[in-house]
Amino acid sequence: MTEDEMQDRDTRRQRTREAITDALIRLMFSRRYAAIRTTDLIQAADVGRSTFYEHFRSKDEVLVAVVEPILAPLARAAAGRGNTARLCAMLDHLWERRALARHLFEPPLLARLQRRLAAMIELLAEPHGDEVVPASLAARGAAAGQLVMLHAWLIGEVSCRPDALAKALVGVR
Repeated sequence: MTEDEMQDRDTRRQRTREAITDALIRLMFSRRYAAIRTTDLIQAADVGRSTFYEHFRSKDEVLVAVVEPILAPLARAAAGRGNTARLCAMLDHLWERRALARHLFEPPLLARLQRRLAAMIELLAEPHGDEVVPASLAARGAAAGQLVMLHAWLIGEVSCRPDALAKALVGVR
């Protein structure tokens, strides 16, 4: 395969993944995540069933791909590599879409997102040889803490400016 053919294939692959993730986002604006079937997602993305499964194993995997850009700044913050400007941008984005973002905190999505965020934190965290608590447990605690704070803010349970929340999220460990 030539370099041009490989680039075309990568471009096609990227377009297909974007079609699927965009379809999930559109569907989530019109119904709850639990009500979206994989078949609905395939139809909305206008791809074949086998094409869908070449890119994703399930609709949950699509969701993780959709929220990965949201989780990344949280993971970096929890791992001690936080950037408050990036966190503020992500928080502004979520606030503008808070009606949709609130669905991320419903069971069983919350547990899936918490596991994914914890895995991301664990990968980014600096290993400490003198740790009493296993890194995976510390990462789960940090992920849970961040998601609780984010959820309380999004539902209006606690009110603060995005920059204040970003600073607090950087401090959660």
